[in-house]
Parts: sequence; structure tokens; C-alpha cells
Amino acid sequence: MPKKIILPVSIVGAGPGDPELLTLKAHRLLKEAEAVVYDRLIPENILSLIPKRTQKFFAGKSCKQHVMTQDEINDLLVSLAKKGLKVVRLKGGDPMIFGRGGEEAEHLVQHKIPFEIVPGISSASGCSAYSGIPLTYRGLALGVRYITGHSKEPELELNWQSLADPDTTLVVYMGLANLAIITSKLIEHGLPADLPVAAIQSGTTDNNRILISTLGKAPAAVKRAKFEPPTLIIIGKVVSLYSMLNNKNK
Repeated sequence: MPKKIILPVSIVGAGPGDPELLTLKAHRLLKEAEAVVYDRLIPENILSLIPKRTQKFFAGKSCKQHVMTQDEINDLLVSLAKKGLKVVRLKGGDPMIFGRGGEEAEHLVQHKIPFEIVPGISSASGCSAYSGIPLTYRGLALGVRYITGHSKEPELELNWQSLADPDTTLVVYMGLANLAIITSKLIEHGLPADLPVAAIQSGTTDNNRILISTLGKAPAAVKRAKFEPPTLIIIGKVVSLYSMLNNKNK
């Protein structure tokens, strides 16, 4: 019996939500896939691009609620690949930015499964651009840092002194639950309480919501507005450009 050929597993970024932000390669791989393992944040209008003949596996995770554990997802990718299927691991945003794409690739390496990584437009770049908030801007932000607002540890331990840089834009992924801690720590380490903050829920999609506040008032404002995941938090002077550059304000 001939040995079954193991095809590369494609770890694919689906972008931040708008299906038109899919890369051409991501679109092609979805059309060719025989099995797709997808996350919770993949919208229906992207899932609808997957052929009906393709096996679909929902691997959604939200805070403290897992349909599949990460170990189970890793093992599923290996199992499907060993069956000789064309496998796409479909992840929101870019798979290598807080998407555990690296962990899944490492597991494939350990099991001698070939793979490729297909980048996607990140939530940070997609949501900020659609909102009219440049992440860097001459005279306002010399750089940008991506941080996670969620930690496996009981307390969120970050280098607050380093993060409290008024010339840097901070983009916080998964930051809703710990927003009060994040803002208070940044103020404690020197950032002004009136520094602009944007909260962007379901960015780039039809359900997009944007709230503009300040570092001191953002936690209460977001709670009052009942923002829910997925919400991206942008902290920095560049948020002041929202009123001018957001097309929806015209």
C-alpha cells in the first residue's frame, strides 16, 4: 500500500472581520481546503466561502470557555494532516499576533508535519485604519506596541514603566476585563489621565462600534456603553486624529 502523502497544514490569518480584507492566498486556500479548523471570531460571511464538501471543525475559545483546548486543537491538526487532507487552520487577524499560531506551528514541527503560515491583516492595523486612527504619526507617535490585556496568571504583570511612553501608541488586545487595571497602572507610571483612548468593538464589520474617551475615564465609559469582546483598545495621542480622519464623521 503506497504511503500517504502528508500535505502542508496552512495556518491562515483571516483578517479582522471584513471578508474583503482576506488575502488572495487565504481565499484560494479556503476554496481548496478539505478540512478547515476555525476560531470563534471568524464571521459567517467568511465561513460561507468554504465549499460545502469541506469538513469544518469549530475550535472557538472565549474567556474561560473553550469548545476545544489548545492541546486538542494541536492534536486535531496533526490527525487531519496524517489523513492526507488539505488542512487550513483559520484564525482571526494575523495568526502570529496573539493568535497562538506559533504554538500550533511548533506542535506540527514536533510531529514532523509540514506547514505554511499565511499572514493576515492584523486586528490592530485593520481596526485602526477603518476607524481613521493612524498607529504612528509624525509628531504624535514614534512607534507602536502591541500588548495583551489577558494573562494566564492571576495578575496582569507587564513592564508598566516601559509601556508608559507618551510618544508610543499602545494597542491592547483582549483588554476589556483588565482595562481598569491597565489604565490605572499607566497613569501611576506617568501617562496623563487625559490621554486619548479608543475602544473599537467588532472593528471592520457591520457591527463596528467606536468609543472615544481618555485614560482616566475609559474603564467607566466602556462599561457604561456595555462593550463586549472582541474589543481592541488604542491608547495614545494618535487617537486625537479620530474626529478628523474617521470618514463616518464626514
